[in-house]
Amino acid sequence: MSRPLSEAARTKMLGAAQEIIVADGLDACTVDEVARRSGVAKTTIYRHFKNGDELVIAAMECFKTDVDTPDTGSLAGDLRAMVEQFVATLEPAVSRRLFVSMLHRALDHPDFEQAFRRSREAEYGPLRRVLQRAIARGEVDPEIDVPLAMQFLQGPFMALQLLRPDAITIDDRLDQMIELSCRALAPQPVPL
Repeated sequence: MSRPLSEAARTKMLGAAQEIIVADGLDACTVDEVARRSGVAKTTIYRHFKNGDELVIAAMECFKTDVDTPDTGSLAGDLRAMVEQFVATLEPAVSRRLFVSMLHRALDHPDFEQAFRRSREAEYGPLRRVLQRAIARGEVDPEIDVPLAMQFLQGPFMALQLLRPDAITIDDRLDQMIELSCRALAPQPVPL
C-alpha cells in the first residue's frame, strides 16, 4: 500500500517553484532547482508531478488570485476598482514576465496552452458580472456581444501590461481610458 502524498512537501515544492519563477523565470524552474531550494527529494517531487512542466503549471496556478466583483454603482467605478485590485495583487514587471513566459510556452506546449487559457478565463467572471450589471443599469448597449466587450475592455490594459508595465497606475490617464471605454460601450442613439 502506498503512502499518502505529503501536503507539507507539496507546499514547499510549490513555494520554491513560485520563488524561482518570480526571480528567474519559467525556464529556471526545473525539478533539480525546486528540489535544491525546497529541500524536498526529487523522488518526492515526481510522486506529486509527472514532470517539470506539470510542476510549473501547478505553481503558476497558485499565482491566481480571486478578484472580487466590485459594485460601485457605475461601470466606470467598477472598472477602476478592478484595475486597482489588479495593480495591488502583483508587481507589474513580475506580472508582465509571467504573462509573456506563459504565452511563449503556450505556443509550443499544449499543456501550457490549456493552463494559460484557464488562467485567462478565470479572470472573465468578475468582468462579465460588471458588464451585465452595467447593461441592466442602461450604461451599456443591451445588444452588445458580452465576450467581445470583455476582450475590448481588457485589450488596452493588456497592451500596457506588455509594453509599459510601469504605466499601469491609478491616475488621470487610467480615468481617460475608462471614460473612452464606457463611451464606446454605451447605448447608441436611435436614428430618427
